[in-house]
Amino acid sequence: MKKLINIISIFFLSFQTLSEVKELTILHTNDLHAHLFPRIAPWINESRKIGGFANLATLVKQEKQLNPNNILIDAGDYFSGPYISTLTKGEAVIQSMNFLGIDAACIGNHEFDHGWDNMLEQIKKANFPILNGNLFFEGTDQLVWDNPYLILERAGLKIGIIGLHGKFAFYDTINFKMTEGIEARDEEEYLRKYIEILKPKTDIIILAVHQGMPGRQSTIGLTDVERNLYKDILLAQNVPGVDIIVTGHAHQGTDKALVSNGTIIVSTNANATELGKLQIKYDTEKRRIVSHSNKLITIFDDEIEDDGDMLREINYWQDEVDQIAKVSVVSSTQKLVRAYGEESNMGNLFADAIEAFDEKIDIAVVNSGALRQDISAGIITKGDLISAFPFPNTVVITKLKGSQVVSIFNHAAGMTNGILQVSKNAKYSFYPGGSVKNIWINDELLNDNEEYWVAAPNFVTQGGDGYLEFKNSIEYFDSGVLIVDAAEEFLRRDPVYEPQYEGRVKILK
Repeated sequence: MKKLINIISIFFLSFQTLSEVKELTILHTNDLHAHLFPRIAPWINESRKIGGFANLATLVKQEKQLNPNNILIDAGDYFSGPYISTLTKGEAVIQSMNFLGIDAACIGNHEFDHGWDNMLEQIKKANFPILNGNLFFEGTDQLVWDNPYLILERAGLKIGIIGLHGKFAFYDTINFKMTEGIEARDEEEYLRKYIEILKPKTDIIILAVHQGMPGRQSTIGLTDVERNLYKDILLAQNVPGVDIIVTGHAHQGTDKALVSNGTIIVSTNANATELGKLQIKYDTEKRRIVSHSNKLITIFDDEIEDDGDMLREINYWQDEVDQIAKVSVVSSTQKLVRAYGEESNMGNLFADAIEAFDEKIDIAVVNSGALRQDISAGIITKGDLISAFPFPNTVVITKLKGSQVVSIFNHAAGMTNGILQVSKNAKYSFYPGGSVKNIWINDELLNDNEEYWVAAPNFVTQGGDGYLEFKNSIEYFDSGVLIVDAAEEFLRRDPVYEPQYEGRVKILK
């Protein structure tokens, strides 16, 4: 009997030694949007500067020195933000990201803001792996960027990382002219394909993905975080086999990681304000993650010493663009502020600038999502204008029937992509999440049967942000003039600009 007990004890002892719990840290960022330097972000702190690549680089190095069993993943949209990106077509951002210690990144929609050929030219300069497995040259099986996944090893674990771009986000948010000749294919189909390849070779599968649906007003019973990352929740439900999703596009932080169908989902609040830190424990016998914790580390400038290598790099690029960016345009009496769901004085400025482009324009509109950075009171520079509207969009004039204009404003009222900012000769009222009630142009109610000249950025008139009715316009003229240049010309008419709120947008209950 003793002998049998000893044999059983040895057996269980041997069995236990086969099982081991290994720890791994996944550092994560998303939607950096070229915020190379610290800045005041009033919604976080009104007096302390936040973010910046030199601070982020220091924080990443500290984390990696403390624990070598970690990886840093970025979920796309590194381009388009402050003017340093626009004026270098993203090169300043890629060259600076080379000092962040990134282990893998995926491609976001804003990497295409200067065309897919420029995107390829810039990401070839990266010294870190950039992944995508579902963007193809149209009608071919050739990937635009032929690097769908990689396998690396940490903590004795083999980790497969896949990069994808959501099809909805690709077609909804990218200027179509910038992606002519390429197409996005169903992310679920390709995720299944790459899981099948990686599963026999890896212990953990991570998806870096840039996808999602714009935030909606209706919570449909979900928390704000769940609503904004609902596409990621659905993806995990529809495609089992992913252990972790690092996601971008929604600019939605996950203080506490979401879990859907066993998949852990994490994201930051974007713009280099935070470093995400997901810590997991993996049981080698159970072959799965048995516990996890996530936190978002706010990057306060006064708490972190700048990384010297990164500081030299970003200062170099700042010096390169300053000659153009620091040209004074006008003095503003007040701060210009953006808004997504209501009238904004910045929206009024850009809409008025477009309306002033041609005297035949009846109404000009600007999509709220195009406005990316507030401008302080005082001297406004060309760089400020570019940072506020960083996209190379042009002024387009269309002729539409009144009923078509109503259809366009109904889409705006639905709040799936933010409201439309309108020029001074127009105003409208709407039910948030519902429909438009009234539209006035030159103090007269819009007539469904009349024809109107409507001007907007070419991104919008090509159906961007879901404004598909523009594609059915009676007449369509692309001026080729950049929105930023039109705004500069408009502002230079007087030495002082006085931003206004004029009740152009009325929210009904």
